[in-house]
Amino acid sequence: MTKKMSFEILTEQKFAQVYQATWKKLYSVGYNHLRDKSLTQELVQDVFVKLWLNRDDVKNVEDAEAYLTRALRNKIYDHFDSVACRRKHTKKALENFSEERHVVDEAMVFNEGLSLVGDELRKMPKTTQTVFKLSRFSKYTNDEIAAKTHLSGKAVEYHITQAVKKLRVRLGIFLS
Repeated sequence: MTKKMSFEILTEQKFAQVYQATWKKLYSVGYNHLRDKSLTQELVQDVFVKLWLNRDDVKNVEDAEAYLTRALRNKIYDHFDSVACRRKHTKKALENFSEERHVVDEAMVFNEGLSLVGDELRKMPKTTQTVFKLSRFSKYTNDEIAAKTHLSGKAVEYHITQAVKKLRVRLGIFLS
């Protein structure tokens, strides 16, 4: 049975001894969890840096190897938590970005379509323009449009039908 190594007063010489005695084992433990050489080396190095920086707080630790192994495992768990958190946030950001892009695309298509409708309407006779705008944009009924424009109900239907036919022909490519 090997003698447990404690930290006691952690001088540079004692730190070097602990480092030499435990580095390989810590690396093996870390590599078994991570399967990444450079990440394992980085985390093991972080454990030793933290040990040195907190050397005054570890005087009462009786089993240095167990303490450092636990510290490394905590670093590994923190790493996995960080990776999982980053993945979750990346996934959420991509979902939001995708939804926002669709809203923007839809708004652009809508505005482009509205602009084309406006251009085509300006090419039509004034009465047809007025009747169509009241029907489709202002949502008036045919009877309300007839009363407002002093046209018959049949004339209102005629103008709406003519406008819709012309728009379908001229905007057919856009709509398909």
